[in-house]
Amino acid sequence: MPEVVQIGPLQLQGQLVALLLACVLGFWLMRRVVRQWNQVELEVPDTDRGAVKSMDDLILNSALIVFFTWRLGSLLTQPSLLWESPMKLLLTAGSNMEIVVGIVLAYIYLTYQVRKHGMAWRVLLDMLAIGAASAVFLYAALTPSFGLPTLLPWGIGVEGTVSRFHPHHAYLAILLVPLLVWQQLWTARSTTVLGTGKLLKITLFYGGAAGMVASFFALGEPTALYLTPAQLLNLLMLIIGMNLPILSHTTGRRELMDMSQNDSKTQIQQEQQNQERDKKPASKEGYDKKLDGPNRPST
Repeated sequence: MPEVVQIGPLQLQGQLVALLLACVLGFWLMRRVVRQWNQVELEVPDTDRGAVKSMDDLILNSALIVFFTWRLGSLLTQPSLLWESPMKLLLTAGSNMEIVVGIVLAYIYLTYQVRKHGMAWRVLLDMLAIGAASAVFLYAALTPSFGLPTLLPWGIGVEGTVSRFHPHHAYLAILLVPLLVWQQLWTARSTTVLGTGKLLKITLFYGGAAGMVASFFALGEPTALYLTPAQLLNLLMLIIGMNLPILSHTTGRRELMDMSQNDSKTQIQQEQQNQERDKKPASKEGYDKKLDGPNRPST
């Protein structure tokens, strides 16, 4: 992917184009899994299928929130760019702080929508694992990343120079291929895999391991823990993947959706029953002043 992509009179950063293509691939694969999931069990009511089908839209909206917060974050510190040089917004990007702000806003949006529609977090996270793995794969395959110096024949370098470096991005993309194949084969074979947390667990564990292996060939400044920030992130993914429990269920999607949608309804019904019970007067049938009153004989 070149550093600058020319589309007519418009010039875009190559990394930005790669990021957009990666998001499109991740969203398409999530849509594909949801479509397969909905076509297997047609006996499930349309309301349940609609609740699951809208989850990929929520993930897309969350990704757009993070993306636009990252791209337009510079307006918070330099609002004059909007009327002085608006085309510069296409070439500049925000810092890591804007990414963190976008992630927080996306999390607030997801939490609100999940509670509003009674969705299951496990289904949402399993779908996010599919989209994120494919997006990282394509982004790593399209954006070159120079690693440590090497004499191997597949080393990459800057044009006009003799030095060669490990293609860190290619290593990561190749290592992620088995994960993508497993995700697609597993979701096509099993109708109850979504919502168990297994997709998220395996994706975090394998993705963390693949990133850790590829990081040994990448340039990076070690932190106080003798690991680079990327290695710390991969280690965290490994730990979460190893300790994440798997929800086992055998009754299929109906039970999973009922569990996720009936939690809030059950609480509301219980509160209503308690209020009605408190409003009802105590029954006086069979009440005896001598035996049940305050002056009843002691036993």
